[in-house]
Amino acid sequence: MGKFRITVGTLLTSALALSTAAMVAAQPEIAIVPPGMVSPFYSGIISGAKPAAGKLGYKFVVVAPERESDFAGQAKIVEDMVENGVSGIALCAINIEAIASSVKKANEAKIPVVVFNSLTDLPSGNVFAYVGYDQRAGGAKVADYVNKIKHGKAKVAIIEGLPSSFTTERKGGFVDELKKFPGIKVVASQPGDWEREKSMNVAQNILESNPDVDVFYGLSDEMALGASQACKAANKKGVAIIGIDGNPNAVDAVAKGDLTATLGTNPDLMGAKAIEVLNLAVKGKTSGKKVITDTTVIDKSNCAKFAAK
Repeated sequence: MGKFRITVGTLLTSALALSTAAMVAAQPEIAIVPPGMVSPFYSGIISGAKPAAGKLGYKFVVVAPERESDFAGQAKIVEDMVENGVSGIALCAINIEAIASSVKKANEAKIPVVVFNSLTDLPSGNVFAYVGYDQRAGGAKVADYVNKIKHGKAKVAIIEGLPSSFTTERKGGFVDELKKFPGIKVVASQPGDWEREKSMNVAQNILESNPDVDVFYGLSDEMALGASQACKAANKKGVAIIGIDGNPNAVDAVAKGDLTATLGTNPDLMGAKAIEVLNLAVKGKTSGKKVITDTTVIDKSNCAKFAAK
């Protein structure tokens, strides 16, 4: 009898193991494709997206190009995910024109696509939904903040990202809002390509040619931090430096006085929402809507609330 019980127990254990393996094999997989992992913003996206995917029963894969300038590499990644037969793809496009053909291939394979960190429609291809903050309104919010802290008078240098809808919206919203404040002038605008080191060099050049610049507006936190390094190296005091993202390192820099402010964009929430919306797409729900997340100017007055715990 003892032998018989051991044999039955072994069979039950083996059956349970096979059942579990089958369940794992059948678990649907979704892919998230950032434009790169240089900015901590995308780590924030993943920290929100990963637990949301697990809660909904998905395997979760993150694949990104090495550099945020590699739009062809990102398009290839999306096509590889289509070939792999994932159940859904959430992506943040480096360039909306470059990614459109890859989205069409996902459409042909009946794999739903959600775009995050942008509300700008792709020129072609079917996107289930867009999840992100209003980047033009975010730029306008930064302009209002500059007006407030500079009392309506300033000379501003803008450090742009790569040519993209992100640069167009963040810069456009800022410049349009400045029309309300005739005492604030943009005296320089040059690309930093989303990179800190390049932005530091750009800011140094701007300071040499425009020594009276008293505001740097970086269209991302990494570029604003590059401007901060340039101001330190030049021993330039009293320059307001503002970024966009609300990354933990930027919030820490605000607390230390190295940045004046950053526009917090809630990447954790955005990542979670992107997965929740992608789940609706996988389940065959109808959409077409845009999910808008909030933004907050983070400066010395409130940075303690946003500091990494």
